Amino acid sequence: MYRMPGAGITTAGGTAGTLAYTGADVGWWIALGVILLLLGIAAVIAATRRSRRLADSRK
Repeated sequence: MYRMPGAGITTAGGTAGTLAYTGADVGWWIALGVILLLLGIAAVIAATRRSRRLADSRK
């Protein structure tokens, strides 16, 4: 079901805008994405170093 932005979610203190209410959730997803990106880069670097080390030891 589609809910129009700004329709609001009723809280004890009044109405919170839909986009403002989900803003914290978006922040967590962005932080998680950055962490996963950094872990992926670290894994690629580690794999590259390992393969180079193995190639050098076979020579």
